[in-house]
Amino acid sequence: MMYTVKDINNVFQGIVTDHKQLNSFYTNTEKELDINKITVNLFPLLYAQVSEAEVNDGFTTYTYEVNVADLLIEEQTDNIIETYQNTFLILQDVIALFRLDQSDAFPNVGNQAWGIDMPIRCTPFTSQYDNLLTGWSCQFAIRVPNPLNLCVALF
Repeated sequence: MMYTVKDINNVFQGIVTDHKQLNSFYTNTEKELDINKITVNLFPLLYAQVSEAEVNDGFTTYTYEVNVADLLIEEQTDNIIETYQNTFLILQDVIALFRLDQSDAFPNVGNQAWGIDMPIRCTPFTSQYDNLLTGWSCQFAIRVPNPLNLCVALF
């Protein structure tokens, strides 16, 4: 079985659906994160976008840019540290769920297992708009079993 970007995006969407604090999932392009077009009830949000893939014998490693962000109103800038704290805890949940709780989404194939490479370096951010998009950003290197197989190659 081949695992694709769509399969990985479905895992991210499932994490958002099941998480008690995350309210929306975005992918494809950061232009979708135009905060003027996202209603307040959709925050905090998870954004995950594939940025590259590396094909190897028996597996493919997809690199994803992953962000957890919340919205601050300019008058609430005193709460920026609290927002960093809350979004970091949510990002840790996403990492834990993706690493430890996705065995049904990506079962082992032969002796190849799926997983994410650890450690994951996280960076805080605050974007200046009329409102402040604040949170954490990181990269996931997601390894999925994808055997090279001429029987499934399309000619």
